[in-house]
Amino acid sequence: MDNLLKKIAIITLLIAPLTLTACFNSTDDSSATESDIDGSYYYDYITAEFSIEAPENWEQITTFTSEYPEEIRVAFRNNIKEGDFIANLAVFREELTSSVTNVDLSQEKLSSHSDSLLDYMLLSQEELALEVSGAESTTFLNTFEGKNDASAQALSFKQIYLTKGDRAWVLTATYLPEEDPFVIEKLDQMLRSFSLK
Repeated sequence: MDNLLKKIAIITLLIAPLTLTACFNSTDDSSATESDIDGSYYYDYITAEFSIEAPENWEQITTFTSEYPEEIRVAFRNNIKEGDFIANLAVFREELTSSVTNVDLSQEKLSSHSDSLLDYMLLSQEELALEVSGAESTTFLNTFEGKNDASAQALSFKQIYLTKGDRAWVLTATYLPEEDPFVIEKLDQMLRSFSLK
């Protein structure tokens, strides 16, 4: 598994830069199939490795500048900006150096966040089953809060973790603690829809 400093860098880079709109180039290379889930329109973002349902009106980001970790595959950002932070979800793919289960990866990530985030607090941990190669795979949806420096605003995070072969997939939803519940529902729907091929 990657060392602790790399993990800290990834979470720090995720928190700060996704708030800036000028840093991204948006492209639309998804296969879209519109569906109506809970009154909101979603489409299927499909790649050769995974699929995820995304809100139709959220920005899809697939091109990143060099300041972003190369592990990031795609990000989705709310189209409504309320304040200085925009709710977002990013999909990361990491190379594994040893075999690890979804549960072990979950605990490892939580330990890393506990060490790297100030005012870290685990809010909930839910077991769920996601699809990996056509079969169900048990993992965790972790919800936690923290901030990357003392002067920063606290943020809330939802994360899921899946492993397949020598790769780990980490999905991180980031939002303000006082975020609109409807936006949090969208992030939750996206996380729960993720599947690996």
